[in-house]
Parts: sequence; C-alpha cells; structure tokens
Amino acid sequence: MGILKHRRKLIVNREVQYDALMFVGLFVTGIFLAQVIAGWVLVSKLEEKALAGEYGSMSIAEFIGRHKVMFLMNEFIVVAVCLVAGFYLTNRVTSKIVGPLFNIRRIINKATRPEDAAEPVEIKLREGDYFQDLAKDLNVALKKTK
Repeated sequence: MGILKHRRKLIVNREVQYDALMFVGLFVTGIFLAQVIAGWVLVSKLEEKALAGEYGSMSIAEFIGRHKVMFLMNEFIVVAVCLVAGFYLTNRVTSKIVGPLFNIRRIINKATRPEDAAEPVEIKLREGDYFQDLAKDLNVALKKTK
C-alpha cells in the first residue's frame, strides 16, 4: 500500500512529453519496419536462388554457414542507418528543449548580476521552441522585479 501513496503525475508537460513519446514511438516503429522489409527482401532473394536449384540438397547447417554473414550484415546495415538517422533527429528534437532552457538560464543569470541590473532583460525564444509559456511567465516576473 505504501507504493500507492507516492503517486506522481506521469505527464507533467504535455507538449514536451507527448512529442518525445511520439518521436520514440515512431523511431522504434521505423527500425522495426526497416528490419522487416530488409528481411523480406533477403528471404525473397534466397527463395529465388532456391527455386533455381542453387542449393540442391544442402543441409541447414551448410545453408547457415554459407549465409550467416549476409544475414548479419543485412540487419547491421539497416540498424546502423536507422541509428544514425535517429541520433540526428534526436539532436534536432532535444535542441528545441535544451536551447530554450539554456537561454532562460543565461537571461536569469544576467538579470541577477548587479553590473547588468540597469539593462532591461527579456527572454526571447525561437519560433517552434518548447517552453514559450514559461518564457512569457518569466518575462512578466522579470518586469515586476525591476
């Protein structure tokens, strides 16, 4: 029963968390589909060779020994391409999160320094960045402190 008393909200910031969950879901689905397609193409090629009689009465052990590197490379290439694309897209998505937080922190630090106290400070985020509402709220608070 002690576990249930410490319930927390799973979704704290819908905009950020839903986009992140959607991205992860699409990424995992993309890797799965790419592997299925690559496997289907490979099996189709092997089936064509088998129908042409290239394998004769080859045992399963001989078949695996002959094609194991091709199986592994087929899957490795697909996963490697998906991971490179995934890292690139993850960097794009996280820059929409980390960039605004870095900018907010920089502006707040500037506002708290005595030598910069005379300058008006305002948090400006790029279009499409997350935390636009937080920046607006902080701008209101920064104006009230001046």
